Amino acid sequence: MAQPSAGPPPHPTNPIMRKSIVCLLAASVLPASLPAEGYDSFDLSVYSRVHETVQMKDTDWLARRIDYLERFMHVEKFYIETHRDLVVADKETVLKAKSYLESRGIEVAGGITLVRSEPDHFRAFCYSDPEQRKQVHDIVTFTASLFDEIILDDFYFTNCKCDLCIQQKGDRTWADFRMKQLTDFARTEIVEAAKAVNPKVKVIIKYPNWYEHFHYLGFNLEEEPLFFDGIYTGTETRDGNVSHQHLQPYQSYGIMRYFENIAPGRNGGGWIDPYGRNHLDRYGEQISLTAFAKPKEITLFAIHVITDEMLRSDGTTGIMSPVAPVAGYVLEKADHILPHLGNPVGIPAYRPYHSVGEDFLHQFLGMTGLPIEMVPSYPEDAHTILLTQGCAKDTGIVEKIKKSLSEGKNVVITSGLAKALEGKGLESIVDLRVTDRKSVSHTFSDFRTTVEGPRDILIPQIIYPTNDSWEVVTAYDQGNGYPLLLQANYSSGMLYVLTIPYNFNDLYDLPAQALTWIKRVLNAEMPLTLEAESRIGLFLYDNDTFIVHSFLDERQLVTAVPKVTAKSIVDLHSGETIQAQARGDQTVFPIMLPPHEYRAFRIQR
Repeated sequence: MAQPSAGPPPHPTNPIMRKSIVCLLAASVLPASLPAEGYDSFDLSVYSRVHETVQMKDTDWLARRIDYLERFMHVEKFYIETHRDLVVADKETVLKAKSYLESRGIEVAGGITLVRSEPDHFRAFCYSDPEQRKQVHDIVTFTASLFDEIILDDFYFTNCKCDLCIQQKGDRTWADFRMKQLTDFARTEIVEAAKAVNPKVKVIIKYPNWYEHFHYLGFNLEEEPLFFDGIYTGTETRDGNVSHQHLQPYQSYGIMRYFENIAPGRNGGGWIDPYGRNHLDRYGEQISLTAFAKPKEITLFAIHVITDEMLRSDGTTGIMSPVAPVAGYVLEKADHILPHLGNPVGIPAYRPYHSVGEDFLHQFLGMTGLPIEMVPSYPEDAHTILLTQGCAKDTGIVEKIKKSLSEGKNVVITSGLAKALEGKGLESIVDLRVTDRKSVSHTFSDFRTTVEGPRDILIPQIIYPTNDSWEVVTAYDQGNGYPLLLQANYSSGMLYVLTIPYNFNDLYDLPAQALTWIKRVLNAEMPLTLEAESRIGLFLYDNDTFIVHSFLDERQLVTAVPKVTAKSIVDLHSGETIQAQARGDQTVFPIMLPPHEYRAFRIQR
């Protein structure tokens, strides 16, 4: 296994110049041929679409690509897709490719993408149409006859609104209709049908990255994991600025942890693609953050984009992928540190099944340096609990909050949830109103210190009775002020209201000191807090190890503040020791972070 260098190379602050170094660095770190024993911390898989599967009739085509990939990475498993876009691979080709890969010592599984036309806005199968239902059944049973494991790529949803669907839906919502229809179909016509053909087959459902909206198109996170043999996680966040989804980089970690909490021990791994990026750092970051969540397996989608054919000057073609060397470097680096890390820990953040509200907010909060651990059940044993607007889906949420507070716990609710619970029992805990009036602010205070951010942010004005609640952090607006963080006691506990800007991205414009004031409340039970600007991620583990990752284009100096008194922290890659600095009764550690890179440490008590 290639070992990382003793210390990080110098990085120019010019992001364009630095990005051009990434590929050179990746290519230079890895040897021309890797040992065959594989990774210590995870398995690595590669997926092939059916459009490439049909080319595997020529095993030389496949051999060239496997040879190329094995210059940079350990390929331990390969998913051969049998269907996509109504293209079905023939049995002879699939078995020939499977036999060849197994002869190379690579485990092989099947893949199915249940989409009728991916280019046509992901046109799905209609599960109200008997003919199309039979098509899906036949695709599944055909694939089950060839493999002992099948993964459904993340298109097992429906966006069909044909007359048949409209008629069958009746008075139900589209979400209720589609979840019931697809759950029933998956149980009988996918899982049971596959096992009827091959009793040994395991059927895995891979979920995409847009978890906030699953139920609208039929994905059922509550019931499907109970009868599928496993689930898989789409961790492809791409670039949050240029892609239509605007997913935040932290989600490559956050969604892995959420799905692990939904199906403990049965979340097969994380799935990354190199699409929707402005630069290669974004691709590497997705792999790194997926690895931080400690998956069993990492899958690279797909062989056609990680083994690009490029035209040479002499007119011939050769494989010269820009992403394979980067993937290899990032995987090797992660595999070096993961054995040192314990189990991931974070602030328990309840997200009920099929809930909506403040879409993907947890990932924005993660980007501010808050370690978020989304959970599908109310974390009644936690001492500090984070609740966002989607928790209003739980009709018993107010009573659960009261119980936690009566037990002396801290409950942090967002302004979105506070507004959603007005008139639904929140007033029995605290009197406040989240008004429709707005405030513009870039100045913040904890009443001892005042700090300014780089630009104005827009927040709702929260009104509360004087001396019944107190502002922990205030946002000033030309002589007036409104709470950014509010506290109100109840029984033995404390309720906090965190005001969320209308544009979640405005969280990144909160100055580092204002973020620190917020972290002191939310991070109260965490083993370490990070004092830093936003877009510096913190990843915590239960054995005195942690990772800090910069998503910024320039070097950043951050300060790690462990909850315990510590003597030093040790860099898990370089072995560098950073000695503690005293600050009052605390020990703190300054850490220099290169742009778009991470450092992992162990706390020495």
